[in-house]
Amino acid sequence: MIKLDDVDFKLIQALEKDSKQSIKQLAETVNLSITPVHERVKKLEASGIIKGYNAVIDYTKLGKSLVAYCQVTLTTHQEEPFRAFEAYINTLENVVEANYIAGTYDILLKIILKDMNEYQEFVLKKISRTQIVSQIQSSFVIKNIKDSKNKAM
Repeated sequence: MIKLDDVDFKLIQALEKDSKQSIKQLAETVNLSITPVHERVKKLEASGIIKGYNAVIDYTKLGKSLVAYCQVTLTTHQEEPFRAFEAYINTLENVVEANYIAGTYDILLKIILKDMNEYQEFVLKKISRTQIVSQIQSSFVIKNIKDSKNKAM
């Protein structure tokens, strides 16, 4: 594991807030010159701490206003069907997040859709058609009150 100091954590926080900042802006934020900041950012990227840079999309402006969390129970817990299901889920563009979870359900999916009709079609034609799925329980977002986009600090 890479050893991080306060400057590294400040850089991570600054990049989480706005990943489009220039190295010059980051250098001003952490009160260092450009070269060491550039080297630190490259070190964070090379170590995998910074995995990438993403655009934050407002799906409602694309006509996708329904957010569903689907809790999925699988029929088996054998490795091969799990891997096949993982691969299948990764092909579905409406699924924006998928996690194995502990508890009553096996997988939690975050799905972005246009409306309830699209949700019904998605469940019937995409998720339910797989042999490994035994149960789906869904919840729907009424209003998002916080979205930290993977901020863990």
